[in-house]
Order: sequence, then C-alpha cells, then structure tokens
Amino acid sequence: MKKKVSFKIKVLVPLIAIFLVSVLTISYIDYRHLNIVIRTKTNASLEVFADNILAQINHLNIILDSTKQTLNEKHITIAKTVLRIIESTPYEMTPRQLWELSQPLDIIELNIVDSNGILYNSSIPSFIGDDYTNSETTIVYMLLADGTLKEYAEEPRASVLPDFSLGEITHFAGVARENGGFIQLGFNADVMGRLQEQINIDKTIKETKIGLNGFGFVITDGFITAHPEDRMLNVNVTDQLWYKTLSSGNDFEWVIINERLYYAGIKHTENNIVVGLVPYEDYYRELNRVLFETIRFLIIAIIILIIIVYFVLGKLLLPVKHLVKGLGKIAESKMEARIEGNYNDEFGEIKDAINNMAADTKAHMNIISGIEYASKIQKNLLPPDIIFNEAFEDHFYIWKPKDIVSGDIYWIKNFEKGTVLCVCDCTGHGTPGALLTMLVTSIFESSITNDNYSDTSLIIWELEKRLISALNVNTDIINKGLTINDGCDLAVLFISKDGTVKISAGNTNVFVCDGEKVTRFKGQKIRVGDGLIKSKDDIKTNIVPANPKNKFYISSDGLYEQVGSFPGTQGVMPFGYDTLEKIIMENHNEEQKIITQKIWQAFEEYRGSNAQRDDFQLITFKPKLI
Repeated sequence: MKKKVSFKIKVLVPLIAIFLVSVLTISYIDYRHLNIVIRTKTNASLEVFADNILAQINHLNIILDSTKQTLNEKHITIAKTVLRIIESTPYEMTPRQLWELSQPLDIIELNIVDSNGILYNSSIPSFIGDDYTNSETTIVYMLLADGTLKEYAEEPRASVLPDFSLGEITHFAGVARENGGFIQLGFNADVMGRLQEQINIDKTIKETKIGLNGFGFVITDGFITAHPEDRMLNVNVTDQLWYKTLSSGNDFEWVIINERLYYAGIKHTENNIVVGLVPYEDYYRELNRVLFETIRFLIIAIIILIIIVYFVLGKLLLPVKHLVKGLGKIAESKMEARIEGNYNDEFGEIKDAINNMAADTKAHMNIISGIEYASKIQKNLLPPDIIFNEAFEDHFYIWKPKDIVSGDIYWIKNFEKGTVLCVCDCTGHGTPGALLTMLVTSIFESSITNDNYSDTSLIIWELEKRLISALNVNTDIINKGLTINDGCDLAVLFISKDGTVKISAGNTNVFVCDGEKVTRFKGQKIRVGDGLIKSKDDIKTNIVPANPKNKFYISSDGLYEQVGSFPGTQGVMPFGYDTLEKIIMENHNEEQKIITQKIWQAFEEYRGSNAQRDDFQLITFKPKLI
C-alpha cells in the first residue's frame, strides 16, 4: 500500500520549493539591481573626478588664451612704437644702440630683417645674417617681409639654451616696414609658466582618491602628462591595449592595466583623455556585502514563514476549501451558486462579500447584456454604405463610441436633386446620449421630406421644434435666463447633384479642401433642442460652389477636444484643428479611406495613454458631380 501523504506536506513541499526558487530569483534580481546601483554610484564618482580635472584644464586654457591675447596686443603695440623710433632715426642704429633701446622696454631680442628675409641688424650681433626663409618657425614672417601681413604675434615658446636645455619662455611679435622688411621683437613670457604652475593638474591628480584605492591620470597625445606616480609621467602608452580601448570613445569600460583589472571612466577633450580607475575588488566589495546580507535575511524570513504556514494551515484549510468550491462554480458563470459554511471571522465576511458579488454580477451582466443589445440596435440605425456610394464619388467614415453605445449619430438620405447628410453629437455619451440619438434619428426620418430637403436651415429649425416638444422644454424658464443641457450639436449638409453644397451647423465645424487650401466653416454658437433658437432666420446657411476638387470633412468634438500630446512635446492639450487641417492638406490627392485613416492614426498617437474622452465620429466625402 502506498503511504498516505498528509495535505499539509503536499502544500509545504511545493511552498518550500517555491520559496527556494524565490530566494534564488530575488537574489539574482537584487544582484543585478545592486550592480546597476553600484555602477551608477561608481560612474558618478568617476565623472566628478574627470569633470574636476577637465574643469581645471579648461580653466588653465582660458587663462592662458586670455594671457596670450594680452601679450599679443601689448607686444605688437611696443613693436609699432620701436618701429617708429627706428624709422625716425636718421642713421642706421648699431647693435649696441638696438640693445640699449630694448632694455627699458623689457625686450630681450630685437631683429631687423629685409624684404628678402635676411636678418641684417640685431641687438644680438651673433644673429646677424640669419635667413628667415630656411626655418619653420620664421618662414611665416616672410608675409611681413613682402607686406602681406602688417603685424604678427606667435605662440609663446621655450627658448633653447646652448646646453640644449629649455630656458625661459619667449614671446615674439613682428611689424612690417613700409618699404619692405620688418622688425621682430622677443619678450620674456615667463608669466605663462607661472600661470601653469598656479593651476597644478599633477598635484590634484596625486591628492585625489576615487573610492578606497581608485586614482586617475591624464593622457595627452598618447603620453601620460599627469599621474600620481612620477615614474609614469611622459610615458608613451599608445601601444597599450588598454589605451586603445579608452581612446575608442567609450565612457565607461573594464580594462586591464599592469595585469590588474580596473573599472575605468573616461572623458575626452580635443587633446586630452582624463581617466579615472577603480580596482575590481573595490567595485565588488560593497556589492558582495549587501548581497550576502540580503540572502541571509531572505533565508531567515522563509524559515519563519514556513513554520507559521505549517501551524495555521490546518485551521485555514476548511473555509478555504468551501471558498474554492463556491468560487469554482461562480467562475463557470453559475452566478446563482453560493458559498456555504458558518464562520464568525474574516472568512465569514469574505463569504458574504463573494455571495453578494455573485448576485451583483448577475444583475450587472443583465444590464450589460441589455446595453450590448441596444448597441446592435443603434448600429442598425446607421445608414448602409450603399447610400454613400450612390451619393458620393469617394467617401469614408469612422464611428467609435466611447462606451458600448454612442451619443454621436449620422444620417443620410438621397433625394431627386441631391443628398442630405446630418452629422449629430447629442448631449452626453453612453446610454443617455444613445437614447437621444434614437429620438433625433426618428425626427430626421419624419421631418426631412421632398418639400424641405434642400433647405438646411429649415431642417435644423424643424429638428429644434420637435426636440423641444419631445423633451418638454419649458420656454418660460428659458426666457428667464435658465437653460437646459439636453439637445445636440450638428451639421446639416445638402449636396446638390451639380456639386454645390449648402451647410448649416450648430457648434460643429465643416472643413473643405480644394487642394490649394483648407477652409473651415465654423458652426454657430447654438445647440439644437435647448429652446434658445427663436426662428428659422436665426440659422445661417453657407454655400460652397461646385468644384471637382472639393473634399469635405465633418467630425464631432470627440476629435478636437481629445487631450494628449505628440511624442517630444511638453504638456497635455486638446487635439485642436491645426493637425487635422495639415493632414487634410498634405494628403488631398489620396483616397478618402487613406486620408481618414491617417487622421485616426494621428488621433491615436496624440491620445497615447490617455483615455478616449468622448464619442468619436468622422465623416469624409468627395461629391459626385453630374
């Protein structure tokens, strides 16, 4: 005989398995999440470091550029002054005299060059005879010699002493002479060196730590120019694999430097790469600690949970069994089923709630069933496609209720000399609006006859009178300034067989496009059925002359007042008219089906995650000219 396994064991074994899988899953998810958190934190530290270094570099460059500009202006001014002195002297000055002229002006080198680029006089006699056309650093001065340039100042550069070591920083400026040739002046520019010493990038690199053991350095044109270890300065790293990885442009990357794994953050400028490094063990130290604590907590929580479940399971099983049995029947749509059992605790409340829910659901299903049947009736009220095909060369329409039934309705009928089209938006949506549409449709059928079908304002006036009568509107109350909300907004169009269209409308816009422009005929500020229209004369009629290119578009306010926004725009606003007119104009030569579907697609994209605000209907057509 098989050994009988208790129900508790049957429940606990899967629970334990589920809990263990949950621990592993949560640990994995937690690990991934923590990894993202730590990576984000590390990235932030590396970015702060890199941004600080770049800020100092940029600050230094700004100061150096400003100083260079100041030196250029100052030294060119001095050069012009010296040139006037030399040219006003009636004799050729000796090198000694040039040297004496230079001393008060802080000039360390004064050279006079002829139009052929030969230095023929200088405050330093040993320079006399130098050919300026033979050196890359002096060839640019030939533009001064031939008069192409009037003045020139070059970048400060370190002069080379006789022992080939770098000496003082020198700044040169030159001014062209009127009769050809130029003078060149050299000035002491050690101020540039002192500025570089004041903003010491290397010092910042040495004093800054990233985390526990992280550090950073700067690479300029493939050479390390700032590093915590002096032995690494000016080392060429262009042949290193890690350098090729960093110079490829990645913002954050794992790299191996000197056989050690680092997480690197990189910032690029025009000539510099700022690198921040965090060792592998630093990166994962916090991750492993938090992960271990999480797993330990989950295991302890699961053990406690299993113990609690084991002891309370027996007490819970009986009412749960009854609940499951009753819910099973209800799930099979047996709404008359009820949960049995007498409980004086929460299960009693649950039992009563479920039983009441089943009764309410049954009643609600009966209501929904009735509304769905009403939807079928309402759809049958909509005119068939064959009437549109007889009246128009091309057409398309969209009718989408917000709820199961709609407060929007359209009606069309063909007569001997043309077609009457009514597009109506009744007050409200859902069941109240749908009831009003049936009344309006009935009035259309009975009031639009062979005697008045071509008079759109008369049709609206007839609808107004009959709605007032059907809705028992009290005109005395209206005359005292009180109004009601029941009624409808609508557009009535008579499309003559020669293509002429008459339009009368209340709170409904009709758009007409001839391929050149879009014209909007705004509906009057009237609501049919509220008792405020005094006579047929209050209703205006617009006439659109026949044009084989004309296309017409009529929609309820469910299109224009829908809130939303297009991707990339800010705020939530109504759809409005501009987008509709743009689509109509840009797609005028397409079939009405394509144009209408593009309008719907734009509406859905604009609506996004926002709920449909109102019933939607859109009727579009191109008249058939006979």
